[in-house]
Amino acid sequence: MKKIAIFQADLKVGGIQRSLINLLSSQILDNYEVDVYLFSREIFYEISELKDNIHIYFLKPFPYWFRFIPFTWIMHMNFYKDIEKSYDYVFDYDSYRQECAYCATRIKQAKKILWIHSDIEKELQYKKKYCVLYTFFKSKYRFYDEFVAVSEGIVEPFRKYSNNMSAKVTVIPNIINPEHIIKKSQEHTEVIVNSDKCNVVCVGKVCTQKGYDSLLQDIYTAYKKRKDICCYIIGDGPDLKRYKKWVMNHKLTDIIFFLGNQKNPFPIIKQMDAFCLESKFEGQGMVLWEAKCLGLQLIFPRRLEKYNINLKGVKNISDALINLKKTNNKTYDFLNEYYDFIEAQYRKLLIN
Repeated sequence: MKKIAIFQADLKVGGIQRSLINLLSSQILDNYEVDVYLFSREIFYEISELKDNIHIYFLKPFPYWFRFIPFTWIMHMNFYKDIEKSYDYVFDYDSYRQECAYCATRIKQAKKILWIHSDIEKELQYKKKYCVLYTFFKSKYRFYDEFVAVSEGIVEPFRKYSNNMSAKVTVIPNIINPEHIIKKSQEHTEVIVNSDKCNVVCVGKVCTQKGYDSLLQDIYTAYKKRKDICCYIIGDGPDLKRYKKWVMNHKLTDIIFFLGNQKNPFPIIKQMDAFCLESKFEGQGMVLWEAKCLGLQLIFPRRLEKYNINLKGVKNISDALINLKKTNNKTYDFLNEYYDFIEAQYRKLLIN
């Protein structure tokens, strides 16, 4: 049986972390021995039901200031002597952290694959912290054999900013598990929405990148036209207090609700009529596909279409909210074509 090592910073709340859990829980890796190396013991997601071929190990993280050392310098240091196993494939699933890159690229005689989760060009445009970190870790790209991009829309920005226009990149969207989502959506939740209202939900880190400033303004615009609309925001983040204050100042506390992080958001999402996402950019809008699975109408700007092939955005968000109809008979979508494509791409990737 071939062996895979996966290096990921942690399994805290986040899209990358959730996509890794979905991969480990799927059938994709059933024929491999998989060792997952984490650099934090803090785990938000359920791992007790992972299959017997999945093994979790914890390593000590680098000191924080190592993020500000060029990767080519770190490559010459000597850490993690306890990783002595041989592997056929090595995944740097994190794509950001220096210790993940260090471990992944040091394992000899293995195919080394780096996951790209976001639009590097947009990250550099909107995130000052990312600009700083990128300066120090960008030299790592030449040490990998191949790359995986979670959407077609992030391939060219990666090639441009990695200075490797001929890089071998396989597009593999994040795994979505419809059966799991549907099953989890049937569990009990304390959050019960008013079924007489037209209910909209958004899930994600509460920060500027996710476009909550635009979302709140569009909900406000729609509310002035129709009084039956409500919006539920699932997630936490650095801008939560600012957005809560904005909602209070605009007297919208009866129609916009902040629910915080939810270990199982699906019973809440299931009650909604539509899912709205207004991110300035994405790697892939995984939450859109999860909402699609539960039969919700999707409202997102056309600029995000390139990150979500075969999903259709709208020209004007506020108009879409104003004209939104209740979804009384939702139909589950098992995403069969989506999953078939992912399986085919993994088969292509895991060939020496």
